[in-house]
Amino acid sequence: MTAPHPLYLKLQPQGRVLIPSEARARLDVKEGDELILLELEDGYKLTSRRLLAQSLYGSLQKTGEMKDRDFTQELLDERRAEAKKKGW
Repeated sequence: MTAPHPLYLKLQPQGRVLIPSEARARLDVKEGDELILLELEDGYKLTSRRLLAQSLYGSLQKTGEMKDRDFTQELLDERRAEAKKKGW
């Protein structure tokens, strides 16, 4: 990715903002697509669902001690034990 450069936007009636074609191309969005405005400590970040998913991909991978745990099975086992205690 190249060094960031500012794109100036103007707030229009009814709170609408026109996103320049350059930014739409980089976000790979078209009319009707949903965008996500993320609040950060020092401002906001505008992104698309696809780009957000790409940035999060792999962030939930299990590592270390967690690698061998099956959390789905653990949850199912807990629920079955609770149901058994209640006589279901």
